[in-house]
Parts: sequence; structure tokens; C-alpha cells
Amino acid sequence: MRKSMRMLSLLVLLALLIPACGTPATEAPATEAPATEAPAEPVKLVVWWWGEQEAPGAQAWLDETMALYTEANPTVTFEAVLQSTDTLIPAFQSAAAAKEGPDIQYFWGGVWTIENAWTSAIIPVDDLIPAEEWDHYINAFERQYDGQTWGVPWYLSGNPVVFNPELFTQAGLDPNAPPATWDELLVACDKLRAVDVIPIAGGVKDGWFGGWLFSILARQPHDSEKAFMQASVGDATYTDPKFTEWWGRLQELKDRGCWNEDIGSLDYQQGQDLFVTGKAAMLFGNDTFLAGWAETMGWDKIGLMLTPRYGQGALADDYIVTAQGWGITSWSKYPQEAADFLVFMHTPDRVNAWFKATGVLPADDRLDSSLITQPQLKQVYDWDTTVGGPNLENFIPSIMDEQANFAGVQLLFAGDSTPEELGVLTEDVNAKWREQNPDAAANFKAWIK
Repeated sequence: MRKSMRMLSLLVLLALLIPACGTPATEAPATEAPATEAPAEPVKLVVWWWGEQEAPGAQAWLDETMALYTEANPTVTFEAVLQSTDTLIPAFQSAAAAKEGPDIQYFWGGVWTIENAWTSAIIPVDDLIPAEEWDHYINAFERQYDGQTWGVPWYLSGNPVVFNPELFTQAGLDPNAPPATWDELLVACDKLRAVDVIPIAGGVKDGWFGGWLFSILARQPHDSEKAFMQASVGDATYTDPKFTEWWGRLQELKDRGCWNEDIGSLDYQQGQDLFVTGKAAMLFGNDTFLAGWAETMGWDKIGLMLTPRYGQGALADDYIVTAQGWGITSWSKYPQEAADFLVFMHTPDRVNAWFKATGVLPADDRLDSSLITQPQLKQVYDWDTTVGGPNLENFIPSIMDEQANFAGVQLLFAGDSTPEELGVLTEDVNAKWREQNPDAAANFKAWIK
């Protein structure tokens, strides 16, 4: 399941809780190590991570990378613990409370990283990593707060609209010119329905898809993720038409018959399967799963497009992408050694090996782009490095996702709330969060600057 399996962790939380140009690089020797002096005394780095669930092959890559690093730096060894989706955040919260556990911790981007800076669970890494390294990292901005960087990106996870060219052709649509505007999307829905094909697949029973729909659709009237941050802290209101329009657009898709009729009774994975099994023509998808889907349905049945446009904001033209990544804990005895290993992960050899192992794009512009042979992945790489934009879920309080986006989408598809009422719901959820979490709200407000 995609990275938004991360949303399962939200169900156990009520707490607080994106581009650089790529150039091909020459491969480095497999044992290339950072240009730092190896520690004289034995060092054991404990790594808690997540990612095999989203990028199959990550486990083998990480095992190999640690082995190569130890080969080049014999005094450094590793203990790696793969976390489940539902324990990733709670386990780290417990470790932070006890100030013991990993030296290196996996984090999603944005607030999922920054909230741990607010609680002093992680340290800034700017001075631990050579300045020239930062020029190569993609989406490092998601980990910046108070003039410092609080982690290192690892790999990219983006949200294209995926479509089946064969089903498009069947409906009289041109797969070489997929819908680019909202009106074109509605027309495509009509044509697909006319040949008994589900236009867009989805499942909202478990709520998670609501967060995706928020990030994909709500952005278009806005110029920056900061608009949502400002509304969350009360400097704007979620009842403003610019913030409620996405609810109206989602209602429009529902009224037009664009979704599978059983969307309310299917969970996210079941909705996704409608596309993978050829029953639906489109899917608001995740590019980390493209290689896996291609093994089932073939690359010839996978086409990609940006979300059709309805808004006039700067975010209407971007490609939604986040970087999953790493942080160094405040209690680690070996922060420099941990940082050196993170730098090693980004050597050209390791960057290229990552892509070969997973088919997922690294958050580093030193990827040898000649390795990308599939046109669909070439398209994603181009979007990532030229028009990449923020994932809005990374810039709102997590309670807003759970109690407004997740619940709101369920209410809309059930016919129980109007777009205007859902704007009020969102505003009320954020007001309650500010009232109950004043310190978190103050930190969030400082983050906007």
C-alpha cells in the first residue's frame, strides 16, 4: 500500500500533529565513503525506519548500503529495525520520552519531521553535512524551520493522476491528450460512463483517501502551502470560498458520476484495486507504486497526467511530491557518525542502486537519468525536478486530516454534508486544535515565517 498508509498512524494520534534540477552523474565505486575521518572507537548506529511498505526493495538496498559502509568504515556497525505503519510514530514518541532508542529515525516530510524539532527530539543537521551536499538534495525545504534543517530527504513520493490508455481509447478519448482542464475531466467521465467503465476509482471507508483528495484538489486556488498554515493558526478562515471550493469540486465529480458507486463502502486499497484490475479508467495515485502496478497490468496500460486544472493559483500547475527522509535524534551519542552515513546514502553509487532496487526516484539530483528507461518514470522525474510542489498534508495539523478531511470526505459521499458545511467543520476542528494545543499552535505560527 502507498505511503498514505501512514494515515493509519493518525488513528492512534490526536496530537500535532517541497524542487531542484537533476543532472546525470558518473557512478562512484560501491564502497565510496564520506570524506570524513572514521571513528577510532567502535560505533553502533541504531536505525528505525519505514519504507519497504511503500518502496519494495528498500530493505535489500538498506542492508547492502549498511554492509558497504561498514566495509569501508570497520568501526561502524548498524542495527536496523523496520517499523510497521501503525507503530512508526507511537514507537518514536515513546523513544523520545525516554530519550533512548534510534540514532537515525525515518520521518515523513513537513510537520511529521518539524514537530520533533519542536519537542527537541531531533537536532539540526546543517553543520554536520558538507554545504555542497545540500545542493543535490530534492525537497529539503520540507525539513526547514527557524533557519535550520532538521533532517535529510531520502526518496520521493508523488501524486500523478494515473489512467488506462486502453480504456480511454475504448471510450473515444485520446490517450495522447488526456484531460488537462476540469471541464475536460467531466466530459471524460461522461464518455467513460457511456461505455460502462468506472471513470475514477476510490475508496473512503477507512478515511485515508480523504487526505489525498485534500492535497490534490484543495491546492488549486492558492499560491503556497502557507495559505493553509495561516488558516490553521487562525490568520485566515477555512470557510472562505478559496478553501471550500475543493469540496464543491469533489461534489461535482460525485454528481457527475465520476466515481465508483460503492466508494463509501470500499477502503483505499480496494478502491485502488479497481484501477489495477482494469475496472476503472483513472486513479488519483502514487508514483512509488507504478513499477509494482506495471508488473500486474503492464506499462502499456499506465498513462500519467497532472491533475486537471480548475483554479488560478500557482499550486494549480505543480506536481505534488514529498520526500521521505531521516532525522538524527537529540540523544544520539554519535550525531556526526550518523550524518556521515546519511551522506553515504546519497553518493551517486547508492543513489543509482536505490533506483535499480526499487524503481522509486531518489531525493537527489545525482541519479544517472539514463537508468530511467520507462517513459512514465521519465515523466515523473521531469515533473519532480521542474514543477514539484508541496504535499499539503505535510503542512497542516494532523487532527485536521483525521477529523476534517477524512471525516468530511465520508460525509460528502454519504450525502450528509454540503461543501459549505464541510468548510465550517474544518474551521471548527482547527479552532479546537488551537484552543487545546496553544504551544503547538504558536510553534506552527512561527514555522510560517
